[in-house]
Amino acid sequence: MQDSEITVISVGPGDRDMITVRGLKAIEAQDFIIGMTDAAETFAKHKPHYVPVNMKTDCINFIKECPHRKIGVLVSGDAGFFSLARFVTKEFENVTVIAGVSSMCAGFALLKKMWFSYRFMSVHGRELFDECPSESTVILCDETNSPDAIMKKFPEITDKFNFYILCDVSLPTETVYTELQGIYGTSRIILVLEEKTA
Repeated sequence: MQDSEITVISVGPGDRDMITVRGLKAIEAQDFIIGMTDAAETFAKHKPHYVPVNMKTDCINFIKECPHRKIGVLVSGDAGFFSLARFVTKEFENVTVIAGVSSMCAGFALLKKMWFSYRFMSVHGRELFDECPSESTVILCDETNSPDAIMKKFPEITDKFNFYILCDVSLPTETVYTELQGIYGTSRIILVLEEKTA
């Protein structure tokens, strides 16, 4: 084996029972695991692992410095949904991606609603967008770009949308709010904007 074999492993929205059986098997097959502290401690504590400071940059650099290994990269939710997987697959050729359950999927199951007609956006670790959403939208938020910050920037949201704020989906601290809270105590925040009907 000349290059590392890299497997991007989706671990679901957070709780151990939301990872797929295929994801668990993939973790066991790795020589080394890269992932943020919560994912590494929950799913791969028993494996040699590296917790990067900057997930994107440090992950890429670490893989380049560790040739001839089987390296698993843990990503939250599903690897195809606002994930580090796109950077890993762009940088390296020998990559396998294991699908998983996104926080959005789990969140809509919690709300007992269908998600097929929604637009999806992320401001988690990104810049806040410039225009108010014009259709039903799911927004992945964080503590800085919180639902409150979004509503402050776009107060017209409350006229056009019903909203739900989902925190820590799948975890024991899972909560759904229908009013702004100011502080949420987590960076796992989803804002669901549902267009009001006449």
